[in-house]
Amino acid sequence: MHSRRLEQWAGLAGIAYVVLFIVGALLALGDQPDTSESQSAVREYYADSGNRDKIGVGWALITLGLFFFLWFLSALREALRRLDADRFLTTLVTIGGGVYAALALTSVALNTAIKTMSDDTFRHQVYPELIHAADDAGYVLHSSGGVGAAAMMIGASLAALRAAAVPAWAGWLGVVFGILAIFSIAFFPQALIALWILVVSALLFRFAGRSETARAA
Repeated sequence: MHSRRLEQWAGLAGIAYVVLFIVGALLALGDQPDTSESQSAVREYYADSGNRDKIGVGWALITLGLFFFLWFLSALREALRRLDADRFLTTLVTIGGGVYAALALTSVALNTAIKTMSDDTFRHQVYPELIHAADDAGYVLHSSGGVGAAAMMIGASLAALRAAAVPAWAGWLGVVFGILAIFSIAFFPQALIALWILVVSALLFRFAGRSETARAA
């Protein structure tokens, strides 16, 4: 009973991940200057310790969000184990979600480390070219994680379809969202990943609650 209750609340961790990621990204990136334009504006912005502190807090929120994502992924895996007889899709979902989390963590860590590196230099010097590179590298790394998210989304949707756990239209919509997630470099599919996680997180909480009630009865 305690394990099932933990699994139920872990399902909601996907919502926590999306909220923390969005808040952290807005805090870290929301008002930063365009690195492709004025280098003096870039130097002035990142030389300000207050701005670097905001980036650090944003990094902390995103990292915490990814911690919750791993709980969501575990709850999703346990739910799929009950639906997926041969466990192939369950394995695909677990690996895909792990790849997505790993690349997202790498992306935000690299971006934050370079943008706040002036804290570690004797003269607190800011290098606009490196900051521009940090934005590009961080975005490409995170977008590459869309491949892992796609595997997670497609695998989970197919397993739910095969077990008739969701309406057919919802399952196939999840597959379509997963296919689009492969092309996360276009940015728009990243919003679809977030939407899918929000919906599945709510469903996991709901279904786990029903299972626990049934077991108690």
